[in-house]
Amino acid sequence: MKLAIFSPYGSFQRESGLMYLVANYLDKQGGDVAQIRCDGAVPACGRDKKHQSGRTPFACLQCMGEQKALAQWASIKSRDLSSYIVPDDALKSAQWISSISKSDLLRIEFRGVRLWDVCEKEFHARWTIESLEKLSPAQERDLRFLYVAYVHTVVSSERFLTSWKPTLNFVVNSSDPLAQAYLSQVRRHGGDAAIFTYEASDESITVESIKSGEKYTTTLVIPEATEMRSDPRTWAPELTAIVNEMLSFLGHGADLVPTK
Repeated sequence: MKLAIFSPYGSFQRESGLMYLVANYLDKQGGDVAQIRCDGAVPACGRDKKHQSGRTPFACLQCMGEQKALAQWASIKSRDLSSYIVPDDALKSAQWISSISKSDLLRIEFRGVRLWDVCEKEFHARWTIESLEKLSPAQERDLRFLYVAYVHTVVSSERFLTSWKPTLNFVVNSSDPLAQAYLSQVRRHGGDAAIFTYEASDESITVESIKSGEKYTTTLVIPEATEMRSDPRTWAPELTAIVNEMLSFLGHGADLVPTK
């Protein structure tokens, strides 16, 4: 099978550890596993600092470093998001979003999706506003950046998915604009995905299958996967059993880890 993993914030999100644990396991089973890495190709994302502080180069470097470390730990290949975006894409999308009047920011769509709908939750996590008509210049700039980020991720995700054709996709937290962009293309091309969401209320992770709509919940939360032994043959039987149970739930049950 071919598994693509999209977790653009590295270890910042608690579900990433479990995602890479399973990816590592599948890789050792002979699966073809690839990480689609966010390498700073978008002007805004869910890990940016809030309000006027904006983004710094160090934030992107930290994110890229964490994603790289997870891919290396799992011994999986990595493909950069920017490698699927050509300069003309970036120029045209930025020009288009910049040309939209402030009064139309709530209505504009990209490929049939209203951009405000996919960016609203992230925007409200950064700002408290009375209405879009009263956006400050900094708030308006931030919203436009989020729109461009969604568009870039849609375009790059489509090119990656149509060229690599993964059997299954692991995607982190569907409320994020980048994850929503990736998932929109998985659905558009009839692909399969598992959405991983960390539940802080009971320290658990919910895995939702977009094919069946069913959910699997586990209390196996791994804050720092890279601190674990990377060889699945050294894992406790209980850990391997949970991984196999999750894969069976997703319809991709794995054999036992090889002994050689």
